[in-house]
Amino acid sequence: MNRHYNIPIFIPHVGCPFTCIFCNQKRIAAVTSPPNIEEIKLIIEQHLKTIAKNSTVEVAFFGGSFTAIEKAWQINYLQAVKPYLDSGEVGSIRVSTRPDFIDEDVLNLLKEYGVKTIELGVQSLDDGVLQKSGRGYLVADVAKASRLIKKHNFTLGIQLMLGLPGDDFDLAIKSA
Repeated sequence: MNRHYNIPIFIPHVGCPFTCIFCNQKRIAAVTSPPNIEEIKLIIEQHLKTIAKNSTVEVAFFGGSFTAIEKAWQINYLQAVKPYLDSGEVGSIRVSTRPDFIDEDVLNLLKEYGVKTIELGVQSLDDGVLQKSGRGYLVADVAKASRLIKKHNFTLGIQLMLGLPGDDFDLAIKSA
């Protein structure tokens, strides 16, 4: 049986114009600046040494909102992974982002560079909770982004967070 491995690349709070009530990416990831291209390659190389052959390997860009990063940097990061995709050492790329930074152009770019999975940091499916948490988007934006992602045949992941301001048991169940 093949095991699945994510090679995590943390891009702390780059691109995101918001400061949500729960978010301090520098503290969460223990990283204060985004990795440069050589650091990304080194991270991938180090992880590949420890992963069993015939495993399913995915490079995962976590932390900041990947699709909110300047387009040139998105391309640089994705191109850094390309040699590993071409060699078959890595099977795909996963990115984590916000629903309000998804559109047709973004999805076409991600598809071109081998991204297969998009994780949306949704946090809640209640507009009041989203507003009190400083997310800067509404549930309608989540629905629109989710439809676009599925339309473009990406695997969609939804990240939810319980206990945000204004959240309660019933709202959490509704979101789930």
